[in-house]
Amino acid sequence: MEELSDIKLEETDLSISIDTLVYGNILNITKDGLWLDIGKKYDAFLPYNELSKELKAKLEKKQEIDSIPVVIKHVNYKDGVITVSNKKAVENKIWEELLWAYENNQPIQGKVINYNGRGFILEINNEVEGFIPAKEIDVPPIKPPKYYINRRIEGKIKRINPEKNQLIISARELLEQKQEEERSNLWEKIKNSQIVRGRIIKVDEDKLTVDLGLGIIGIVEKDEISWFPIKNIRRYYNTGDIVKARVLSLDENSRTAQLSIKQAQPNPWSLFKEKYPEGSIIKAEIIKISGGIVVKVDNLIGYVPMSEISWGRPQDVKNSLKVGDKVKAKVLSVDDLNQKIFLSIKQVEPNPWEVIDQNYKIGEIVSGKVTNITDFGIFIEIKPGLEGLIPRKLISWERISNISDIFKPGDFIEAKIIEIDKENKKLTLSRRDLLKDPWEDIDEKYREGQNIKGRIIEKLKDGYIVELEPGIEGFLPYTQINFEKENEIQGFKENEEVEAKIVKINPRFRRITLSIKALIKEKLDQEMKKYLSEYAPPPLTLGELLKLKNNE
Repeated sequence: MEELSDIKLEETDLSISIDTLVYGNILNITKDGLWLDIGKKYDAFLPYNELSKELKAKLEKKQEIDSIPVVIKHVNYKDGVITVSNKKAVENKIWEELLWAYENNQPIQGKVINYNGRGFILEINNEVEGFIPAKEIDVPPIKPPKYYINRRIEGKIKRINPEKNQLIISARELLEQKQEEERSNLWEKIKNSQIVRGRIIKVDEDKLTVDLGLGIIGIVEKDEISWFPIKNIRRYYNTGDIVKARVLSLDENSRTAQLSIKQAQPNPWSLFKEKYPEGSIIKAEIIKISGGIVVKVDNLIGYVPMSEISWGRPQDVKNSLKVGDKVKAKVLSVDDLNQKIFLSIKQVEPNPWEVIDQNYKIGEIVSGKVTNITDFGIFIEIKPGLEGLIPRKLISWERISNISDIFKPGDFIEAKIIEIDKENKKLTLSRRDLLKDPWEDIDEKYREGQNIKGRIIEKLKDGYIVELEPGIEGFLPYTQINFEKENEIQGFKENEEVEAKIVKINPRFRRITLSIKALIKEKLDQEMKKYLSEYAPPPLTLGELLKLKNNE
């Protein structure tokens, strides 16, 4: 190689003029730079400070380097020295590409390397730096500066001047264009889709606002949030929640959608109707007791009207139930349109009157609770919906003046079935038949001609009823009261004690006839006999009688 001092360049070699781009191959590497063969008569020198970052990296990694683009920076004809710059050549190429992108409105890419308080420094192809104003780095909302450092950004050139190394870039414009394109594509997709997903951005008392993406907003009115009533939306939904919804309608001008979260899910009432057709028996939980009973079944609300609580007295059954109880119920109807389920607790079991002949027979002894007391008898409930009547006369063998003095509602009574009228739903019972009949041993306790004492318990048009003992009564006709004036009735008061004689007993008709007259006559006869026995002369002998006759 010739010494530098011996090199003489031909001034007529115009191909090596300043700023000319040439390509060179490495001839030698020195401590100050690289000697390159640039295809001319003389070699060129490339100082280390004129290397591009890419070339420096290849040298440091000792990678194979082919032809190197360089720009002639200085020609020393006197000393025969050509100084070149790889860095300048790379920068020129980049600026040419930037100018082309600017003129053709094409985007460029670069890496954000710094933030200076006003905006971001963007490095392009590791050599050229551009500036992005802070408000042009992104579409609002702008994130903190550190978010963008070391990120690759795509943008459009707003101003360019290679001579002054001036390059102003906007990422926001390109993002807004892309966003609008994506928004249009998304809007078309939403229009052609029944189900969409979105993120809740606002929760109000009467609606949800959902971001469907790229600024497209969906509104979910309160009635369209759930198949179930919701009083407080905030208890179920929060900002940031992802929801699935069905598109109900679209507003092309504002690009907003009316949505329904509930209609994106199967209608639970329709599913219930399919799962439990009318007549099905289900299990339900009582959640409220008011006029009827409100229950929860399969997370739906059902209603049992008062009339469907029990075959018996609904209020009695209702009072025995409480919130939280599990009950069986029969599905009466499901109105999926109006979201109503009607149920019956009582119809889980058959109407007791329809199967009474299967469960009860005449002569059977049953037990029941007193439900009502009337003047004509006692009603007792054998089972819910099945009540029987114990007529007054069949309550006891003895006469009862006031039933309520002996029995109270709620008392349990045993009785015997004596009549079943299924057609008219009447059940006649007798308590009396379970008690001992005082007439069974009447001949051992009473006989005709016997004097007894009794209590006046009732006055009839032709006499008095006298109670001899509980369950045994006698009849005292007015004609058998005295001898003086038969048309004049001696008055007795109720509960007044009287004494009379039994003149007739008729077990067949369960009738005892009494007479005070017979008793008085008996007493008079007894007194007469007594008188005669005390004051009458002794009887005459036969001789005395003959003597008296002869004297005549």
